Amino acid sequence: LGSSELGAVLQRSTHSWAVGAMAAAPLTVQAEAYAFRQLVEHLQWRSDVQNIDIMNLAGFCRNCLAKWYHAGAKVYGMPLGYDEATERVYGEPYAQWKKKHQAKASEEQLSIFEASKAKHARTDAGPAVGAGLVLGAGAGGHSTVCGQECDAPPPAPVAQGHGGGGPVRAAVAVLTCSDRAHQGVYEDKSGPAVLEAIGAFAERSGGSFVVARAESKVLPDNEAEIAEQLRSWSEARSCDVVFTTGGTGFGPRDVTPEATRRVITRAAEGLSRAMAWQTSFHEP
Repeated sequence: LGSSELGAVLQRSTHSWAVGAMAAAPLTVQAEAYAFRQLVEHLQWRSDVQNIDIMNLAGFCRNCLAKWYHAGAKVYGMPLGYDEATERVYGEPYAQWKKKHQAKASEEQLSIFEASKAKHARTDAGPAVGAGLVLGAGAGGHSTVCGQECDAPPPAPVAQGHGGGGPVRAAVAVLTCSDRAHQGVYEDKSGPAVLEAIGAFAERSGGSFVVARAESKVLPDNEAEIAEQLRSWSEARSCDVVFTTGGTGFGPRDVTPEATRRVITRAAEGLSRAMAWQTSFHEP
């Protein structure tokens, strides 16, 4: 495996990663993140809509959104200051935004604001949201999905290029490490799930990623056999990336990480941490 053709052999995680980390949970998170980005983009576009009017109607405003963003960053250990969170929501530094869009609130707006405080959004501690924060008047408009049918065609997928101009074509191998699956005690489902997830990712890539060839194998939890199979795939240059599944627990026969370390040149620790983080959404 001492060459770039193999790529990163995925290491210790949890057995459920094969079905989870590349499938439902990350896709759900991505869909939710997409909705957040669309909301932020819409609010940046609708600079005519005043924060205080949003507060009076729905109990939250752009500042609340920035506070939720800041709170989420703290929950997941991401270094993000409140000012930076605010800038990402407003699309520019908050002080600069106020100079361009803020107007004085009317007595009626302030009265409604004070009367509805009990229903305002609860957010993490941050700079106080002043009652006079408003936006300038301007042209109105509907969101980009307003009036669309639920079955309207989705937007075209965004291809993630790799600098070469064409699609990435990859030969993929999946190795399931399990004594019982190898003995036929139960059917191997994790290996096929990995291949299915890779295929689904290729479909979502909009043609930027293509699975040129895929193969899979089931081996017992034997360190020497696992290492030899990984070495064989690498030296034959028959695949670009190898995914292993199984054998990552704490039992005496769980030796996949140890077998992998026998043959790799460098461990991709960032990928391992990312997988563990994604798995935590399934099994805290």
